[in-house]
Amino acid sequence: MDDIELPDTPASPESFNGLVDEKVLAPWGEAGPAPVDHWREDVLGADYESRTIPLMDDDAGPVVATLVHYRGHASSAPTSSPAAPALSPTPTTSPTDAHPARSDASPQAPHFILLYIHGRNDYFFQSELAEDIDGCGGAFYALDLRRYGRSLRPGQRMGFVSNLSLYDEDISEALDLIREDYPDLPLVLMGHSTGGLLATLWANRHPGALDGLILNSAWLEMQTMASMRSAVAPILERIASRNPMWAVPGGDGPDHYGRSLREGWNALDAPLPDSLAAYPDDPAVKGWSYALEWKRPGSYPAYAAWLEAILDGHENVASSVHLDIPVLSMMSTSSYFGEEFSEAVFSSDVVLDREVILERSARLGPLVTMASFPGKHDLLLSDPQVRAEVYDTMNRWIGAFIPFTGN
Repeated sequence: MDDIELPDTPASPESFNGLVDEKVLAPWGEAGPAPVDHWREDVLGADYESRTIPLMDDDAGPVVATLVHYRGHASSAPTSSPAAPALSPTPTTSPTDAHPARSDASPQAPHFILLYIHGRNDYFFQSELAEDIDGCGGAFYALDLRRYGRSLRPGQRMGFVSNLSLYDEDISEALDLIREDYPDLPLVLMGHSTGGLLATLWANRHPGALDGLILNSAWLEMQTMASMRSAVAPILERIASRNPMWAVPGGDGPDHYGRSLREGWNALDAPLPDSLAAYPDDPAVKGWSYALEWKRPGSYPAYAAWLEAILDGHENVASSVHLDIPVLSMMSTSSYFGEEFSEAVFSSDVVLDREVILERSARLGPLVTMASFPGKHDLLLSDPQVRAEVYDTMNRWIGAFIPFTGN
């Protein structure tokens, strides 16, 4: 491999190059980012609060993380986020069967904590998740990692990090703040896509810190490249050592996933399926509302150093991860990588290969529960019936595996 020609300058993609400008602060409004020393109402509305977490500079410059807390029944003020639709069918088992649910009339103290970690080109805005966890007796928090979402600052490269273990600081600092309020409650970590990879690696590096792990379409392997990793990794390592910011060439296929989220089923020039006729105002039908500055249409460059870190994380999952905690790994029932924007986009993972997720999930530890749903890459943004099944499965799993420590 000594004759490989290594790039000297970053690629110059025609689309977004990953460097963010002042517009990235627009979702905050005039108040600007969340304060460092106290909580303030979050962009999701009065039921949410957030605060900035100062972090040590990493090898790419200054960084912060942002912790979001759902106050739920602690606040009676209306939220400015879109109202969650009624889900159907009604779950066969209510969250209250396992954990007493809270009510506005008699709020109860939570008896577990859930900390959510988003994926790449993403941030936390899935308010239904917060409401569901609150409903089954959990204290809900979400973390926008360094250079993502609420934690993005002008001049930064969106999502860039050169070593996945750097996220240990983001997660540990967030947990220190959470433990100020709930020092002794059982802790569940939940991650979506790249966040699922990070949560898995963190759980493996911190045995005894978690009581459970929930994965939502976790990126545990580089698609079909597992057999090629040993050949690709040394090449990428050499490239990254010379030019860590080189943009690795990738496929520029259609952004079916982003379009399905932004426009919903209404993007299809076809009648709604009968199963959705009763949900014309559901976000899955008319499109989800989120900040395009923080979750961009299309994507952005995968830098050489970042991709090297991802491959290293996949290697660790394959060779050394062994979790002694209960794990719930959820994924789509199928994947779809076709060129046509069709109904399959709404019931399949168009980002990751579900068979690869299934295979890697089965090897994470001795107590892994796997569940498949006919939904999107982010199952929490699927059709209403699918979301109902996902939440029902999560609530059953929490009731079965997470210790109850309530009054």
